This record gives sequence, structure tokens and C-alpha cells, in this order.
Amino acid sequence: MELLQEMNQVVAYIEDNLTEQIRYEALARMAGCSVYEFSRIFSFLTGMSLSEYIRRRRLSQAVFDLRNSEEKIVNIALKYGYESPTTFTRAFKALHGVTPSSVRKTSVSLKTYPPITFLLTVKGVTGMEFRIEKKESFQIMGLFGYDTAECGPGDTLTPLWREFMDCCNARLWNGGDAGSYYTAPFWQVGAYHFQSEDGKTKAIIGAQYRGTKPENMAVETIPAATWAVFSMVSPTGIDYVPAAYTRILTEWFPSSGYRRDESIPSLEVFPPGNAGSADYAWEIWMPVLPRD
Repeated sequence: MELLQEMNQVVAYIEDNLTEQIRYEALARMAGCSVYEFSRIFSFLTGMSLSEYIRRRRLSQAVFDLRNSEEKIVNIALKYGYESPTTFTRAFKALHGVTPSSVRKTSVSLKTYPPITFLLTVKGVTGMEFRIEKKESFQIMGLFGYDTAECGPGDTLTPLWREFMDCCNARLWNGGDAGSYYTAPFWQVGAYHFQSEDGKTKAIIGAQYRGTKPENMAVETIPAATWAVFSMVSPTGIDYVPAAYTRILTEWFPSSGYRRDESIPSLEVFPPGNAGSADYAWEIWMPVLPRD
């Protein structure tokens, strides 16, 4: 029930700030997770990205401003965060099918997208396999990038995964001098930071560091922590990873006696194998603390 309440608080916050800058990290903190995790959960539950939802709500409210006031279109555009009447008109027409000026001149059919509400549904019939593991500090070598809630799930990071694979394919995937570069089980890891700047979530795509690395890669230290490790058996990708995070945060945490350690990134661990197969085994490592 906790996350349900928090998600509805997020929606209320968005409503109160439609004419202000909405910082995605503030929304994620309200839900007690990272921007990466929050954006994927939001997309999974609503069927749209966070930025698309905010865009629709702003353009829905703009309809009433156009209908019920004589405010200049340029001022309404600025009110809802558009830099010019041109960009506002383009976005308005893409959603409503008509221009803002035509709303005042003729009787036209318009769309509205009311605020969403998150309701309780019965879940948890399918078991969740997990273990609690304490791990000392370790390092990941890899490529750094940033993901934002403005993108669809994985839009920014998927190219980073590909770049990592292209760089390391000969060394790691096919054996080669793999022994000098990684240690199981962290063959291939995505680490997603809770801390973010301007809605961006810092990520590193890589493998566990053993003292040597390719020249173009950096090293990130993951602090010692207690982890809830969730074993998944499914293909990976945007059709499966958001669903896994949603179950962990909406089903497991509320009844587990743990809370998420917000100071440490979550990890996605992908061992060698066919990540597209239905029986592929992979893991999500979620840093946890006992509930107060």
C-alpha cells in the first residue's frame, strides 16, 4: 500500500506544478526509488513515459486556458514550459489535431487527459525468488552514460549496452583474455545511481573490475551493502525489466521488513547466455536496509 500512496502523491505533486519545472529526481524520491527505477515503473503501470504524461496534462490544461480566458497564446505557451508559440502550437496540434488559435475561433473537438489515479490490485500469486546477501565494496569497470525519464525505457542506455558489447565482445563474450577482465557472477552489469542531476540517472554498463581494463573504460566503486537479490527467468529488455522492478517495489518491499537503501545504485546482472530466450536467468540486486 505504501508505494500506491506514494505514486498518488507523485501525481498530486505533478498537478500542483504543471506550470513549474518538474524535477524527475524529486518525483523518484517521493516514491523511494531511483529515477531509472521510477521511470520504468511509471511506464509499466501507465503505458506511457513520465514525460509524455506530463506533456498531456499540460496540454490538457492549456485547452481550458484557451477556452476560458483571453490570455495571449504566447503567454500560455510560456506558462506550460514551451519556449515559443511555434513549439507550443506543434505540440498542441500533435495531441489535439487542431491549432491553439482555432480553439477560440470555432467549435472543435478536443481531447483531455485527466490526472491518473493508482488503485490497489490483487497481485503476488506468482512466487518471487530472492536471497539476502551481504557483499563488501567492489568495483565495476565499464562505460558511463545517463538515462532520463524523458526517454522511453532504455532509449539512452540501450546504445551504451551495444557499445560495451562491441568493445568487449572479442575479449569477454568469446573467451579470449576474459580472465583478466571480469569475475563471475558480475559478467555483465548495469549499475543505476539514485543520485541524479537535472533528471538524469548516472549509469555504468560493464563488468566487475579485476585490476586491468580497456583504455576507454572507467571504474566505479560500489559501496559495501546488504542486497536483496531477485532471480528472474525471462527474456530481458523493455518488455520484461520494468515489470520486474514493479513487482519488487510494489509487492516485495511493502511486506519484506526492508526499505531501499537510496544511497547505493541498484544492479542488473546478466550472465552469459541467450538473453532473448524464455528460460534465461538474470538478476536484479537491490540495496536494502532494515525498516526503522
